[in-house]
Order: sequence, then C-alpha cells, then structure tokens
Amino acid sequence: MTRMRMLGMAVGGCGAVLLAAGITGMTMWPMPGWATPAFVSGMMLTLLGSGATAWAFHAATMSRVMSAFEPNTSATTVGGLFGMVHEMARGNDDLRSGGTPATALVISMTDTGVTVNDLPMVAFELEVCRAGAAPYRVSHRETLPRLLVGAVLPGCVLAVRIDPARPERLAIDWSVPPGEGGPVITERLSAADLLARGLPGSATVLGTFALNGMTAENGDPIVGFMLRVTLDSGYSPYEVRLGHRVPSAHLHRTLPGTNLPVRVAAEDPEKVAIDWEA
Repeated sequence: MTRMRMLGMAVGGCGAVLLAAGITGMTMWPMPGWATPAFVSGMMLTLLGSGATAWAFHAATMSRVMSAFEPNTSATTVGGLFGMVHEMARGNDDLRSGGTPATALVISMTDTGVTVNDLPMVAFELEVCRAGAAPYRVSHRETLPRLLVGAVLPGCVLAVRIDPARPERLAIDWSVPPGEGGPVITERLSAADLLARGLPGSATVLGTFALNGMTAENGDPIVGFMLRVTLDSGYSPYEVRLGHRVPSAHLHRTLPGTNLPVRVAAEDPEKVAIDWEA
C-alpha cells in the first residue's frame, strides 16, 4: 500500500507540474503550442495520481479497521469478516467429538436471513438439560440441515454436545434425529422396577412440554414433565426433566402445581417414575 501511495503522489506531482506549466503557457501572448497539451496532460496525471493516492489511503484504513476483527490471526487462519463467516459455517465442530452429551429443548427458533454453504442460519433459544445439573437456557446460532427444515420446531428435543468448561457453548448433534435425543422416558426403561424398589417421594409439576406426539405401547400419551422432586428420606428438593406415560384418566393431573407420588432410583435421581395408582 505504501508503494501505491508513493507512486500516486509521484504521478500526481508530475501532473501538477505540467498543469502549472500549461496554465502559465496559456496566459502568454501569443500562446505557445505546448501549453494546451501540457494543460491536458497535467490535468489527467493529477487526477490519476490523486485517485491512486486516495485508493491507497482507503485500502490502508480498511486494513486497520478489519484487523480489529482478527487480533489473533495467523497465516493459516481466516480473519476479519471472512473469518466470522468461516466460524459460523464451522460451528463448534470440536464439541461433536469431545463434548459432553446432553439434550436441549427448543424454546424458540428464528430464521436470521443468513445462509452459510446454502444452509439457513437459525437463532435458537434452548433449554439444556445435562446429568447432575439444573436445566439452563442458552441462545445459540447454528445452520439447520435442509432435510430437517420443518422437522425441527419449538418443543422439539435435540441431542447436543456441550463444553464442560463453558456450558453455554454447544453444538447440536444432527446425527441423532430430533426427538430421539430427548429426556429419559422412564416408562420405557423400567417403571415397574422403579415403583417396586425406588425411594418414595413426591413431585410438583412445574410445567409440561410436547414430545412430538409420542405414545406408549398401550396408546397412552407420553408427556414431557418438568418436576421438582422431594424425597421422603430428606434429600434437598431438585428439578428434573423427563418424558412419562400419562393414563388418559390422569391427564388432569399434569397441570402445573399438581403434586404427584413418585419413586426414584437410589443410584440415579434423574430416573423418576410417577405412581399414577397411589
């Protein structure tokens, strides 16, 4: 850029000299024959030099501005706005192999109007649930595979991989179909066994969410529950998210604030079975 600026200034300087000589010659009487060519040539060189100098200053300024976006770039790193696009396209790929598995409920999703590699970039509001921790919400942007457009909707449960050091950083595992990476469905694991040997307690319904029309083998609907569980043995209350079969006669008991008798696996407090018959 420095060379271009110096060249532009040199050309502009020559043009200014010729322009001055042409103007001087045009004031003479009689006017010498070289005055007009000198004036025209000087005007053209002055404009050309000024343009080159201005472009060099502009390019240098843009370079300094763009460097603010790439403070740690290297020869193999794409920086600036191109780096931002590259980062959006790449996502958190490192988490797909090394992240901690978890699930995320889609609270809301918005089309950003941006496409990366011809895939729509979606802004997700997710509620993440991982073993041994309370659910938390996170805003996340990621490209949505076109084959899943229409299949991923608010209320859908997605498999995700999270960064254990920064739980708000995650990547959606699109290799797991939506809904199949969702909360543990205790009725399909060992509800009868839990009811027979589990620790007694109660659970308050904090809320419910849809599980894409899933049903149990006998046709009963499976409902997603957010529960606050309190064990009779005196453990501190905790919250859990799960999918559970609801007999048709007990659908009225899914309203927030309802207390339900439960049994909890001693080895895993996330495994909770509702005792509908108690």
